[in-house]
Amino acid sequence: MNPAYLETAERIGARLCRDALWHQRRCNWTADFLDSDSVAHGALGPDLYDGASGIALFLWRLAASTGERIFRVTAEAALRQALDRMPISGCGLYAGGLGVLYAGFEIRQEFDEGAVLRQAEPDPARLDIMDGSAGAIAVLLALHARSRSSRFLDTAVRHGDLLLARASRGEDGWSWKTIEAHRNLTGFSHGAAGIAWALLELYRVSGEHRFRDAALQAFRYERSCFSPGERNWPDYRAETAEYPVFWCHGATGIGFSRLRAWQILGDEELLAEARIALTTVRERTASLSNFSLCHGQAGNADLLLYARQVLAEEDWLAAAERIAQEGIDRFEKRRVPWPCGLAGANETPDLMLGTAGIGYFYLHLADPAQIRSVLLPAVQ
Repeated sequence: MNPAYLETAERIGARLCRDALWHQRRCNWTADFLDSDSVAHGALGPDLYDGASGIALFLWRLAASTGERIFRVTAEAALRQALDRMPISGCGLYAGGLGVLYAGFEIRQEFDEGAVLRQAEPDPARLDIMDGSAGAIAVLLALHARSRSSRFLDTAVRHGDLLLARASRGEDGWSWKTIEAHRNLTGFSHGAAGIAWALLELYRVSGEHRFRDAALQAFRYERSCFSPGERNWPDYRAETAEYPVFWCHGATGIGFSRLRAWQILGDEELLAEARIALTTVRERTASLSNFSLCHGQAGNADLLLYARQVLAEEDWLAAAERIAQEGIDRFEKRRVPWPCGLAGANETPDLMLGTAGIGYFYLHLADPAQIRSVLLPAVQ
C-alpha cells in the first residue's frame, strides 16, 4: 500500500467527516448542484452518483483500510440517511435506487431480497447504466455472486431481454435511445458501451449467448461511429459531435468497456480498440480542467490503473501515478479546493463529481489489489 496515496485519501475523508451535518444518528452534506441552467445549493439526495450513499461507500472502504473509527461511524450515519430516503425512482446503479441498496450491502453485508427485487422492476423507459436496466444488471449480478439467489439472476435476465427488445437494430449494429440526442449515444454512462458491458457480464454468468451477441452488435455500432482523425468516439448530445475523454462519454468509458470485454471474450479487435482509447486518454487527460471520477482526471487515471491490472504493463501504472502526483502537488499540498466536476461550482463532497470520488481514486491507487474501482463495480 502506497502511504502517500493513502494519506491523501485520509485527509479528504477527514474533511468530509468534519463537514457532515448531523441529526441524531444520521448525517448528510450540502453542495452546489445544477438547477436548470444555473448553480444552486442544497442537501444531497440518497443516490450513489452525487448523494449520501456514494460518500458512505468511500468512507466505509477508507475505514476498512485505516481502522479509523470516525470514518466508519460517519459512513454508517450517511447510509442511514440514504436508506431513510428510499425508495427512489430508477432501477439503475448510479442514479437509481438499486445503487443505494448496493452501497447498503457493501457496507452492512446484508440486504432485504424483497426490497431489492421491488426496486429492480424493469422499466422500458430506463435502459442505461445510470438509472436503468444496464445498471440493474450490474447490481443484480453482484448480489447473485454473493448470495447465489436464483431470483437475482432471473431478474437480471429479464433486464437483459428488455435491452434486446428495445435495441435499435441497424446495418451498423445495435444502439439504444436513452436520453435526448440527435443520434443514439456511444459511451459508458448513457450509451452503447455501458449497455454492452452489462450484457457481457450477464453472458458471463448466465451462459446465454444472445447477450454476448447483442453486446458485440453494440460494439459494432460504436465502431461505425469511430473517428480515426480524433482517435475517439463521438458524443452526440450536442448538434455538432464532440470527442471527450470522459468516463461518462468518450474514450475513457469506452476503454473500460473494451478492456473488460477482452478479458471475457479474448477478442483481439476489442483489445486493439482498448489500446486506442488508452492512448487517447493518456495524451489528452492533462487538458481536463477538473479532477472528478465522472469526467475528470481521476476517472481517466482510474482507467490507466485498470489497464495495468488487466494488461500487466507497467507504463499504464506510471501514467496513472503521474496524474495522481500532479493532483497532490497542485491541490492537496497547497491546501486549495479540488476542482470538481460541476462547472462554475465550489468543491463538492460527492462520489462521481466531487471529493469523495477523488479520495476513492487515491484509496484505489494505494491498494488496487484490495479496493475495487467504482467505475466497474460489479466485476468480481
